[in-house]
Amino acid sequence: MSYSANETVQLRFRHTEKEYLAAMRFYFLHSKALMAGLIIIYLLFSAGLILLQVLLGVVLPVWANIALIFLVGLGWFHGVTIDVPRKYFRGDPKFRDEYTLTFTDAGIAFKTQHMSSTLAWSFYTALIENDSFYILIYGKHVHSLSVLPKRAFQDSQQERTFREMLRRNLDSNLKLSQVEREKEEYVPKTLEPPDWR
Repeated sequence: MSYSANETVQLRFRHTEKEYLAAMRFYFLHSKALMAGLIIIYLLFSAGLILLQVLLGVVLPVWANIALIFLVGLGWFHGVTIDVPRKYFRGDPKFRDEYTLTFTDAGIAFKTQHMSSTLAWSFYTALIENDSFYILIYGKHVHSLSVLPKRAFQDSQQERTFREMLRRNLDSNLKLSQVEREKEEYVPKTLEPPDWR
């Protein structure tokens, strides 16, 4: 695919709480480090709960232990993937601003009412996406990411241009989207008609 060095993709959007929570759950479930940490802490908690029962001489039926461990794990998972991100979203004023992001091969310009910055593509280390958003990751902390809702693209051509930029600057292995696969032009191997003799 050919491209122009002057290509620019500009997105303008406001984050919504529902969208942000969905993005955080998606990120959390795709982060091996976060999931491993949660599993280790959960296993240590479960072992500690059983050890505490042994030390206190309390004997609970097996089903009660399983139910207790399950309920605590469920509550903790809900807290980590919903309650904490919701509190972060509601407490950080940057989520109330309208974002204007301008992407070029030279870098990314962020602009809101309270902030203006320009970043190099090398600032980001990874990318994940689903049908609703792109998540550009720049660190190991759970909030070290930029969520870009796909609803912010004006049309499919603008999103294709953005995906091409992502391939050139961040992730050369980014898979083709459904729209890109449908729009790929058929190019015959040869322009000569077949020899039917």
